[in-house]
Amino acid sequence: MELFAVFLFLLCASQDSLAVTVEVQEGEPSVVLPCHISKILEEIVTVKWSRFDLNPNNVHQRREADDLHGQNQVFRGRTSMIPDALDSGDFSLTLREPQLLDSGIYICSMTENQEETALSGVQLHVKASQDSLDVSLDVYQGDSSVVLPCQNSQSSEGILTVKWSRFDLNPNTVHLRREGDDLQAQNVLFSGRTSMRSDAVDVGDFSLTLREPQLLDSGVYICSIHQETEEKMLSGIRLNVKVYRVEVDSGEESVLLPFKTAACLSKDVTVTWRHNTGRMVHGCYREVFMCSVDFENWPVQHYKYKDRTKIVKEGKFGDYSLILKKPTDRDTGTYSCTVYDYWSDKILIMKQVLLDVKAGPDSLIIAIDFGSGFSGYAFNVKPREEGGETQIKRWSNGLGLDTPKTPTCILFDEHGEFMKFGYEAKTAFNNMRGEETKKHYFFEDFKWNVLNMRYWRQRTFTDNNNWMLTLEVFTEVLRFLKDDALKTIRSQPEGGKFTASEFTWVLTVPDILKDSTKELIIKSAALAGLVTDDTKSKVMVVLESEAALTWCLKLQPDGFITQNHSRDSQDQPAGAAEPDTSCNDPAGSQEAVQFTVEPEETKVLLETQRDGKRYLVVDCGAYSHFTVHEVLEGGAMKKLHNDSRYYLGGRNVDEKFKQFLREIFSYEVWREYEEKFPKEVQKMMYDFTRLKHLGEDIQISCPGNLVMLAQKKKEIKTFFDSVEGASWDDGSIRISREKLKSFYDKSLQGITGKLREILNKDFNIGYIVLVGGFAESQILHQNITDQFGPQYKVLCPLRPQEAILKGAVELGRNPKLVES
Repeated sequence: MELFAVFLFLLCASQDSLAVTVEVQEGEPSVVLPCHISKILEEIVTVKWSRFDLNPNNVHQRREADDLHGQNQVFRGRTSMIPDALDSGDFSLTLREPQLLDSGIYICSMTENQEETALSGVQLHVKASQDSLDVSLDVYQGDSSVVLPCQNSQSSEGILTVKWSRFDLNPNTVHLRREGDDLQAQNVLFSGRTSMRSDAVDVGDFSLTLREPQLLDSGVYICSIHQETEEKMLSGIRLNVKVYRVEVDSGEESVLLPFKTAACLSKDVTVTWRHNTGRMVHGCYREVFMCSVDFENWPVQHYKYKDRTKIVKEGKFGDYSLILKKPTDRDTGTYSCTVYDYWSDKILIMKQVLLDVKAGPDSLIIAIDFGSGFSGYAFNVKPREEGGETQIKRWSNGLGLDTPKTPTCILFDEHGEFMKFGYEAKTAFNNMRGEETKKHYFFEDFKWNVLNMRYWRQRTFTDNNNWMLTLEVFTEVLRFLKDDALKTIRSQPEGGKFTASEFTWVLTVPDILKDSTKELIIKSAALAGLVTDDTKSKVMVVLESEAALTWCLKLQPDGFITQNHSRDSQDQPAGAAEPDTSCNDPAGSQEAVQFTVEPEETKVLLETQRDGKRYLVVDCGAYSHFTVHEVLEGGAMKKLHNDSRYYLGGRNVDEKFKQFLREIFSYEVWREYEEKFPKEVQKMMYDFTRLKHLGEDIQISCPGNLVMLAQKKKEIKTFFDSVEGASWDDGSIRISREKLKSFYDKSLQGITGKLREILNKDFNIGYIVLVGGFAESQILHQNITDQFGPQYKVLCPLRPQEAILKGAVELGRNPKLVES
């Protein structure tokens, strides 16, 4: 028994020693506390569930049958064990209608031959529902105190104990009053900081005063009374302790981070301000009554704050507020001010302030475009006066191409650990066979799963019916793109040692995004390390159409494709790089190969012709989407119309091409080829993606393995005898311009039909703006120009696939370009 008592003491003293923790929401029908024994019982034993913070401590007892004579009345009629518990060795306890006061440590023990043995300890945490709480209090860290209200309207005669508890802590006692305060079991977190009225029992006011609230004080507080064998909850309070927040626009002369304390600090003290990155912002020591001798040359002060900080000196005792000069969005974060005793280094007082500096024209920006088919990022790390330029990462696919985006696909191993993203993920998975593919998790074309997230537990399934949480999959996408972007930036000669916290992150989303999904996307960005919970304001979620139009409105007139000004006359073919903007591939895989560079200072499009006409933006990607925008006085955009549906785009053209190959070589040959040589199929599709935009006869190399499989059936040339629009040309498949155009028929019909529908409405549209990878197609551009050119100005930038990313960077530096 002595050993058992010691065990119980240890068990109650530390959650780490408990066998299991069980959480349940208040209001659930029941909860099961597990307890099992593996040995066969030869004699009848007594099984007992106890809670030693209660009197009596008996929760449930069974011998041959339930023995509830000594049961604490709190649990009357709410506990049970399975009928064959002693035979099966399953001593688990079912507790019905769990309440907040049921939170605590439950001990399952067995008595055999007069020897009692503890079998398991269960920490039960009943989470409060909002309906069960009487009030929610918000208070700022650093306030002098907060009062948690609790009133008792009934007679106080016979009240033995008033208890304030927080059941997410161990021990859970916040404050205990019997005849006087009894704080022996008080959680050390609240030591010296709680008090109740001296006449609390007489007047029925059991309110608790909590001094100097801290962030860790946030939680649900329960006020209860204990009378003999009864326990009654009087009130439940949710306390939210928040960090003091200061907001300022980038470019302001200075900002004040306040910290005043009424505490009597008569000793000499040392004061330090630190950023949440650990950087020393400022330090000084106060001698007698003045904070003097600022450590302007203090060796540990981070160089970024040199000559920019100052402690307020107004002769005010206890005012350690910090002045930060010329704040930029790179200064955003949580600042901690700590006051130490100068001689002992003991912390006397501490406060945190959250500084949120809005992005400005010289902000560090990384923009991420998460697309249905392809994704990528762009960045800008230089101020405008230094010739700041937007750079787009180009991706090498290992097949002789480099592109401004990489496929939106991600590969995880059998344990759900991230492996690869983009081209590398697709190639690695295509090279797997049989059981290996079943063990891995490969996701592609899952953008709509992300954009339709309603709750964080929503799932995304693979083709072989494996699944992961959508939030987890998207988080790993963002984590990879974040890490890749920082590595790319650091690899440049002037890259510097940037960290994620120094950037404003711009995430582009379709216009149909719901606010609830936006919150989950920002949560994912925090989980991926783009920002912290305190700096979520540095994530900007911008609409794809607004980002694309922002970039188009910056371009000079010669930055667009026209009848006599094609992309090829001014630029390299689609997917190629500009000769003067290349950079060597840094160490590692999938890194930057080349960058597309655009000057920052460009004229507003058609500035002299601004006549109130609106812009109809057609985002032509894997799917097509339509929005109408107006440019307001001063240059900000306002969205007037958004079509909630997405229509056929470039993906449909690719599918038509694949169907055509199946038609040429027969279903059997093509199926065998896809199964045995998926990487070659991938190469053929990339070749087609590059060539389909040209609008002329095209030739695609036919791999030798496809020729080999085909010739097992018949001579390769004969496959083309009955196919119109294609011919065999010495190892290549030649597709006529007319046949190529036929692949576009369904997509063009859908796009032009929707354009007519919108243009027939009274929007006063003057410009049709084509953006997205599919807009590179001469066939698409010519078709739109032929049908709508006489009445509307059709605009398409030279690199339409990059417009969204470049515009997103612009919006990151100047959010005011879009009406709030």
